[in-house]
This record gives sequence, structure tokens and C-alpha cells, in this order.
Amino acid sequence: MNISKRKQGILAIICTIAMIVTSITVYNPREVKADSSATVDGKQYSATVKDGGEWTGFVCQGIFDSARIHFAWGIDVDLNTITASIGETKLKVNGKAREMNIPLSEVTSLEAGSYDIVINATTVASESAEAKKISATATLKIEKVEGTTELQKPSAPTGLVANINNLKTDYAIAFANVATATSYKFYLDGTYKKDITNGGIVTIEELGLEAGKTYKFGVSAVNAAGESDITTIDVKVPGKEEETTTGSSTKPLGPSDIKDSEWTLALNSKTVSYYIADGKADKVSVKPKLEGDNYYIAFTLAAKFKSVTFDGVSKDVEDGAFCRVKVSDLTGGYHTLVVTDYYGKESVTIYFKVATKYTVSIDENSQTCEAGATIVLPANDQGYYDVTNKVAYAPETVLTVDEDMTLKSIELNVTMTPGASIRLAAPTGLRFQTTVTSGNGIDADEILNSKTVTTGTLITTLDLYRTNGKTLTKDSTYTVLDIANAGWFNDGKKTETGKFCGSIIKIQKENYGREFIAVGYATIKYSNGKTKTVYAKVTENNAKSIKYVAEKVQKSEAYNKYKDIIDKYINGEEISK
Repeated sequence: MNISKRKQGILAIICTIAMIVTSITVYNPREVKADSSATVDGKQYSATVKDGGEWTGFVCQGIFDSARIHFAWGIDVDLNTITASIGETKLKVNGKAREMNIPLSEVTSLEAGSYDIVINATTVASESAEAKKISATATLKIEKVEGTTELQKPSAPTGLVANINNLKTDYAIAFANVATATSYKFYLDGTYKKDITNGGIVTIEELGLEAGKTYKFGVSAVNAAGESDITTIDVKVPGKEEETTTGSSTKPLGPSDIKDSEWTLALNSKTVSYYIADGKADKVSVKPKLEGDNYYIAFTLAAKFKSVTFDGVSKDVEDGAFCRVKVSDLTGGYHTLVVTDYYGKESVTIYFKVATKYTVSIDENSQTCEAGATIVLPANDQGYYDVTNKVAYAPETVLTVDEDMTLKSIELNVTMTPGASIRLAAPTGLRFQTTVTSGNGIDADEILNSKTVTTGTLITTLDLYRTNGKTLTKDSTYTVLDIANAGWFNDGKKTETGKFCGSIIKIQKENYGREFIAVGYATIKYSNGKTKTVYAKVTENNAKSIKYVAEKVQKSEAYNKYKDIIDKYINGEEISK
């Protein structure tokens, strides 16, 4: 068995390719404010357009939030076709029809120097213009910043507190976030117990604490350079006489103990919720509401606060009984705001909970999900393809949402070219051709050239096929040749992705008149390791002998060019190669 990558004189049926032609609309990219460069860990990053190619209005908008390199353009492209790479390395892309960004984290491992980022896409077709592949090149410049030093280990957390819950079973550990920290460790009496987050929970049971005893709780900050000193506080575990009595109206002190139904979404916000502790909602005249880059809150306390702390860190005190919390300070998880009146007699504590939300699109039907939420994919027969992460999911797969996701139902279609042809390249034989199309707008080059889909051809004799119930699959137990596809069909001008051939070679002369039948297939490999194979329709009309095909060629113009081989197959003569 063998598969030919090139036509090499093979007689094949000419297929008509239908082209969908659409128009291209040009506009001026909207102006977006961004930094021209960003400095991260002692290296400065900047990007400029080197060659916009046919990509109309292609511009580099700069680097947003020191985290994303942004590009925009004035021509509609299929967002599923946008790719970016540096050399052979593909970069993660978050794309839209007329803009995209590359996370800066994709390039922070590179050394100082200049790099070309090649960005490719396919335009959206219209009635006046066909879709076409376009390419642009941007130059990424990475420079070491003079005077910077290597990353240092973080400083120790400040403002450490441990708030026990209403049931006296759990402690919520809160502290001020450390800017350079990537994680935090929790210690009990100097012994490491587990990693923890700001607002994380430790339980009396898991730590083995005894009522009435005092322990030393500690937290340290960690990054790639090392671990900080441990900040500690003394915590006395309450005895039975200190437990809250049944029916107490005291609210929980730990934000993680607050029921979901008790959180209130801040006005004008989609991600930030608040909870006013200790039953003091009446002391907050203006509940948290988003105004520009801040959340504004007003109180019915003295006209000026004595102190304001946010996550245990003191903030400047403004005139007036109000305060503002910056949007940029409300990262994921829990946060604590405490205001104390001018006389130091009364305070109000407000907890904030920030839910990160992601957009999940399934066949262009979008929904918004909180981070960590789970979704169940529909029971589509062939499953779903994640166009961002280039992976296939089986039907009814349960997914945890931790990023934006664009999923498309897989609709592979496998067909066979009627009849057969003679493989003329040595070793010669009988050849069958298969075509696989991706369907549902999934880029054929992308999915068919990935490890997600493998293709091939099954070949057996017509008499064996009939004897075994007229079935031909990869599970067939009788004599079947399974020929994996090793390359796409090439007509001498271009490679036709999705079209391939499978051949039975070195046929013995006694079998020249024996009919062979074939079926092409495409196998989808899912993320869970399971597979599904899609087959072409099998028809006995496709069954052919190599002698029959040779006799048909004898009556065509191609006969004189390949007369020697054709005559041997017709006359039953052995072919040496």
C-alpha cells in the first residue's frame, strides 16, 4: 500500500471548486489610547508595523495595561483564521473581526532583541470580492532597561488579620496584597500548612486547633525569586463560653462565609458585588456604585473619617463622609474596606467580591459565565472544536470555564471520487481518491493539518465485502487494508487540503481482474482520548478491477503515454516495479 502526494500523470476526475465571493468594506480603525511601550521585569517591549501587506489600515495601537499588544485594521477578516507567530513559534491570539491582541506573556521569555511577528488571516468574502489570505508583519523590540535589577523576592505581607466565622469553625485570612507576589503560604506556629489567597479560609478542624489555646498564624509572599519573611499574628481559639449564642444577629466576619444570595451587585457593574457587615447597611447612604474608574460610597457618619483601610492598608482620608475604591484595586477574589468615623467611635466594614466573567460562544450563541463555572456541551454527533485552543471535545463533555471560548460543532463530510484510477508511479497499483471537508466555518487547513483529525483509506476485495455483510469500517475483522494518509493531493500547482489518495500496489497478475472496493475516513480525536470515525458512503458501483480501469484508459488520449503499463494490466503480464 502507498499514498501518492503528487498527481504524476494519474488519470483523475476534474472537480469543480465553488468559490464564494464577498465584498470587502474599508473603514478607519477607531482610536484607542494605549502605551507605546511597556516595561516588565527589567525589559522594555514595543511593537510597530513593519509591513501591512494587503491588510488595509493595519496599525499597532500599542501595549495595553503592560499586558497585551494590540492591533487593529480596516478590513473584515474571519476571526477564526487569525494567527500570529514568531518564526516557528505560534502565539496565542485573542481576535475580533477588526482587532486583536497578543498577551505580552507570550513573549516575555524572549531575550533582548528584535523579532518579526507574522500575522495571518483570511478576509470575509462578499459579492464583489472573494475571500483571500492576507499577511502583515510587525516588529517587536525588546530592550533591557538600564539600572534595573533582577527580580527580588517579595516583601512580607502587611495588615494580616484572621476573622473567625459565626459558627466558630473557620478563619478567613486577610492581608494586603504584595505587588510582586505570585502566591502566598500559610504557617501555623512556624510550620507551613498550605498555600492561601487573600480572603482564603483555614478551619479549626484541619489545623487541629484546641479551644482556649493561642496559636501563631503566619503568611509569607512568594515569587520566582523566593519567599518573603513570615508575617505573624497571635490567634486565640475561642472556648465554649465565647461561642455565639443561637439566634444572634451578628453577621459573619469572613467574606467566604457569606451566602451568594446576600451579595449585592454594585450599581453599573457586572462583576463586583458588595456586602455590608454587622447589619450596618443603614449607615451607608450611597451603596457602592461604579462611576468612571472608581466605585463611590457615602456614609451617614461624621463629616470626615478618622481612617480608611482597604485590604488592611491605610488610604488617604478625604474630606466628607465618603470614599472611592479604584477599579484597578478590585482584582479577583475578596477585598475588605473599613471606614472609621472622625471620633473613632463607629466603623463600617464592606466586603467586595469580584467575579471574573468569560464569554462562551457555542455555534455563535454566546453566554457569559463566571470563572470556574461548568458548562455541558450539547449532544452534537461529531462533538465540538475549540477554535482558540485547537482541540476537539466529545459530545456532552463537561468543561470548566477559565477563559473566553469559541466552540463550533464539528461537521466533517467524507466523500469518494467515483471509480478508481491507476497509480503510475512505482510501485504501480489501483488508486482511490477521498475528499474531506471541514464544514461549519471551521478552517480546513487548521483542523485537517492538526493532530485533531487523521484521515485514511480502507481497501478490501468486493467478494470479501459482500461475504462479510457489506460493511467496511476500521473495526472490520476480515482482511482489510488500512492506509493512513501521509500527504494531501497535489495537482502540480497547489496542494489541495482535504483531498488524498489510497492505493493497493504490487497486485499479483492473477488478481488483475479482481474487483476492489474502498472507503475513505476521517477520525476525530477528542480531548478525553476517545475517538469518532466518519466514513464516506460505500457503494458497490465504486468497486473496480485494475484490468477494467486499464481498458478504459486504453480508449483515452493518455494511453500512448503510459502504453507499456496499461497493456501489461490488460494482458495479464507481470509488472516488475
